[in-house]
Amino acid sequence: MPSMFQTDDDPVRLAVDLVNTWDLLEEDPELLRDAASLRRFLSRRGYGEAPRPSGRDLADVRSLRDSLRAAFTARDEKAAVRELNGVLRRSAAKPQFELAGEEWRVEWVGRLPDSIASVTAMSLLEAIRDDGWERFGICAGAPCCCVFVDRSKNRSRRFCSDLCADRVAQALHRERRRARR
Repeated sequence: MPSMFQTDDDPVRLAVDLVNTWDLLEEDPELLRDAASLRRFLSRRGYGEAPRPSGRDLADVRSLRDSLRAAFTARDEKAAVRELNGVLRRSAAKPQFELAGEEWRVEWVGRLPDSIASVTAMSLLEAIRDDGWERFGICAGAPCCCVFVDRSKNRSRRFCSDLCADRVAQALHRERRRARR
């Protein structure tokens, strides 16, 4: 049975969360350790109906993660768009309109990794179109390398999470206290 991913939820959040499944702040940075962890990852993001991922699916999703990260680390907007267009070209998932209750929605039908690839790449391309690639960021809280899409009004976001912002603020506070002594 083909996998279907709906674009109703927040597919940009899915893309960001997927890229951030490689986390240098963890003892083992690989958070998608096996097919079961991929299934849990998808289930927590509203894709509980997904079939059981195989080892091949896991490898394909990890490879997708690297391609999506390349859009965040690209040298410019055109390079990011080229990378994301490449993800779409490699994906065999096809968009389908499906009736959900009384509303139509787009679902991506294909193998699980292809469906995830199409949903995430399209959402990031739409974010570039709507808000600009300069909204794509990498956490300023080194050694963290997690990504984010800045949706703040003043475009001032610098950290992937409050945890990293607090970690950096605490380090700066300790440094200032040491300097005063």
